[in-house]
Amino acid sequence: MEARTRLLALGMTITLGCSHSATTAETTDPLAANGSSTPSVTPDTPARTVDAAAIENARKRSPIKSDEVVALFPSYARRSADGTRWQFELHGWIYEPEEDDIVRGKALDEIAEGLPTDAASSPIVRSRLAMFLVDNERGKEVSVTIAGKVFQLPSSAEDGHFSSEIELDDVDARAWANKGMLEVAALTRPSDTRSFTTKLMLVEPEGLTVISDVDDTIKISEVTNKTQLVKRTFAMPFEAVPGMASAYSRWLGEGTHLHFVSSSPWQLFKPLSSLVEESGFPPCTYDLKRIRPRSVPKAAALLLTDPLETKPPAILALLDRFPKRRVVLVGDSGEKDPEVYGLVARQRASQIARIYIRDVTGEARTADRYARAFDGIAGDKWAIFTDANALPPSP
Repeated sequence: MEARTRLLALGMTITLGCSHSATTAETTDPLAANGSSTPSVTPDTPARTVDAAAIENARKRSPIKSDEVVALFPSYARRSADGTRWQFELHGWIYEPEEDDIVRGKALDEIAEGLPTDAASSPIVRSRLAMFLVDNERGKEVSVTIAGKVFQLPSSAEDGHFSSEIELDDVDARAWANKGMLEVAALTRPSDTRSFTTKLMLVEPEGLTVISDVDDTIKISEVTNKTQLVKRTFAMPFEAVPGMASAYSRWLGEGTHLHFVSSSPWQLFKPLSSLVEESGFPPCTYDLKRIRPRSVPKAAALLLTDPLETKPPAILALLDRFPKRRVVLVGDSGEKDPEVYGLVARQRASQIARIYIRDVTGEARTADRYARAFDGIAGDKWAIFTDANALPPSP
């Protein structure tokens, strides 16, 4: 884990009362300065403070060039043991997009096996393959603003990714939170009006967490058919599994947390997050796969890592951070979700409330596979479904 991020607390601090004017918010709100809207303030919340000098200084020395892009990924925060602070890992990626001719030439030669013969002319193919061929920016120390404060993040790695553990006072979090979330914005240079933002979800120690797979659980991917998997991933619009957004919306209300754990790479985050938002899924966070820079094998190989290697550590890490939360696991039978979830449930029996598996392989509940996957787990703790509308109103 990277060293804990340092807070740049230099310069003048401005306090924003509950009745500040729109003009004041425009000139002092760090999010508005980067093109984002100001979170709402109610009389019950603490006054907001903005470290305007630190924000100005961070923007002046911003390493983000005009031809570079910063992707900030949604994250969740947990309370400290004494309840006075919020702790979270902020993860992002800085890169320079490649020119379209490079995408057509290099990407299609190296990745396009299994794609349609007219792939080079497809805007979908070009846009998705382009993310695997970006110029990852190494050694960039991006600064972000959260709740009126500035945080300088560690240098980006060879693949352009950066991450750091951050702490935020509860008073500041409550002052700036909007529906249990805070906005995070990367600080660009003063002449750069672009906005790179994400959401930080404040997750309390107790409540319901739904951990969900992506491919063939909420997104139709046809993982069992490798040719179709490649086409649906790189050459077709993403398609949501009918009824899953409604089911999750029924389950998830105030105080809940939806977290997607998938073997899909971060290069596919943009179309995936667009699908999730447009389909009406509740606010969520993600745990996807990092692929080392310029490692560009055939398209199918990008998608076919063993879930038993990548998913259990990611799920167990989340459970360790929230030992008191009730957890529901949702996956499908196409890959190894039953085996992954069975392994997790045996190790964290007290935390796992239910397991739901979407059937895409036609295997009966009595199949040997399920007997092995859920060995030692009570029969009423796991269920198989084919239609999301058949899922219970509450998990």
